[in-house]
Order: sequence, then structure tokens, then C-alpha cells
Amino acid sequence: MKIDAWTHILSSGYIGQLETAGQQGPGAGSFILANRGLRDLDYRFQVMDAYGDYRQVLTPIPLPHVYRGPAGPAVVDLVRRNNEEMAELVRRHADRFAGFAAATPIADPDAATEEATRAVRQLGALGVQLEEDAMAFPLHEERYEPLFAAMEELGAGVWLHPYRTPATPGFPMETAPFLLWQVFGWAFDTTITVARLVFGGIYDRHPALKLIAHHGGALIPHFSGRVEMMPYLTGMDATLGEALERLRKKPIEYFKMLYVDTALFGSRHGVECVVDFFGPDRVLFGTDSPLDTRGGSHFIPVTISDVEGAAPDEAVREAIFGGNARRVLNIRP
Repeated sequence: MKIDAWTHILSSGYIGQLETAGQQGPGAGSFILANRGLRDLDYRFQVMDAYGDYRQVLTPIPLPHVYRGPAGPAVVDLVRRNNEEMAELVRRHADRFAGFAAATPIADPDAATEEATRAVRQLGALGVQLEEDAMAFPLHEERYEPLFAAMEELGAGVWLHPYRTPATPGFPMETAPFLLWQVFGWAFDTTITVARLVFGGIYDRHPALKLIAHHGGALIPHFSGRVEMMPYLTGMDATLGEALERLRKKPIEYFKMLYVDTALFGSRHGVECVVDFFGPDRVLFGTDSPLDTRGGSHFIPVTISDVEGAAPDEAVREAIFGGNARRVLNIRP
């Protein structure tokens, strides 16, 4: 069986929020609403049927693409309803969906911790998806510590997802043309978020925490040599030296503690690098479907092909395609 550990879906609550916001809503709203695979289950199942014994883990559309406003009761209620709907989808279609990652009202760390804990304990979520924005949602800061502590205690996964656009404060407007903000900017955001967590000592405090980085861990495996050089460059930055004195391991060892997906969209050489760097036991098959705008009929087969090409050993392929997800996310057969 193949378990796709990173696919997206749009709950009816999120659809209503986007439709109500209209032109005043987040910029990605019209693109999201136009994606049939996010909201039409029959169409989604039709695509999935082409890939045999194949199930999906559902993750929400990043909240800032749906709701732009201050933290408060309204967004907490929106997120709660989204999570309850996702739990119901998994319950009704267990043959299709292996589980879900919950959303949180991430701008309010206390509310995010409460909802993440509720979703795992009461709704059966496999974990939680957190948006990456080192300015607006600095996950490395102490106020998010209870959230990570709770997820480690519960043995739950933490999916890390980029989302920023040129409309996001602090994001360079020069990335607006040509989708540069998405194609390259998101990989940068993931890398910076993970690095800030690592140098903040997240794995020293929570060695069993299951962080799952999107898009194969972004820049990390491809620039591992530069990461290994960091302990030799403390003369360039005093904060680096201070962090290295606090940390119990070399930075490269912490980066290798990540779990990652295979959502590289037809980049076999990229997946080969990901498997080589992190090791096959930390790589989960994940496609980012249906955000190819084709219901997944592009992302799913090219990602299957990437994994088959990058992992010629049958046991390694089986682990990546499903065994790792079952083990790491505690997915039942």
C-alpha cells in the first residue's frame, strides 16, 4: 500500500470563509477555490483509483490563505470546525484516507496548543500542520514551546508548511513576478524555520519530536556541505558560536533528525539527494496533491516515479511508500 503523507483538502468551513471574503480575502483564494480536487470528493476518488492500493493523509490549506485577520474567537471557531470536518471525512472514508493533520489558530500560541491537543486526543488527528513565517509566527520562540512539548508527549507529527506571498509583511516584493515567491521563496522559508528551531535547541529539549518538513526538507539536503562548515565559521557571527556552545550535537546531526516528504514534483535527482542525506527511514511518500490543479493526476505519478528511480531497493521503496508513514504516524492498517 502507498500512503501519501501530504495531500491537501478544503473543508466546507474554509470554502465558506473564502467565498465570504471574496476579493477582499487572501490573494490565493481564487486559485484555491478553482481547484476541483480540493473540494469534490467524487473527482478526487476518481483520480486516486488510478493508483491501486493508495490512501491519503489529509492536511489543511494553510490558514493564512483562508483567513487574514487578528487572532480571536472567530478564527478559533473556524479552525475547530475545519478539524472536526476532516476527522469526519477520515471516519467516513477510512479506505481512502489514512488520517489527517489538524489546523491551528497559529497566531495565538496558547489557542494553537489547546486546539492541537484537542484534535489529537479527541478527534484522532495524526498531528498538526504549522505554517512557516519566522516573522509573524516565530516557532523558535518560547511562546510556541508548549505546543511542541504537547506534540512530543502525544507522539504526534508536526507538518511544517510554507505559505508566504509578496503580500506578506517582510517578504520581498522582488519575488512577485514569475511565481518566484512560491518556487524559490517557500524553500527558503522552510529552511530558515527549521534552522531557527534547530539552533534554538528544539531537539535537545524534545528529542522524540516528529518534525516533518515539506518539499524534501527544502534546501537542507542540497546544501549539507555548507551546514557542515558552520562550526568552522563562528568568527563571522558571535550568535553562531553561542548556539554551538549550547547545543549537544553538531548542527548537521540535528538536521538529519527531520522527517521529510518527497513532494519535489518530478525531480528524481532531488529525491535521490533527499534519501541519501536523511536516510530512507526518515522519508515519507508525499505528493502535495491535488495542488497540481489536475486532481493529483500529475503529482501522484511523477512522485511515484521519482521514488522508484531514487530507491531501486524494494525494501527501501516499501518503507518510503508506506512503511515509514505507518511507523512514524502510528497509522493503522
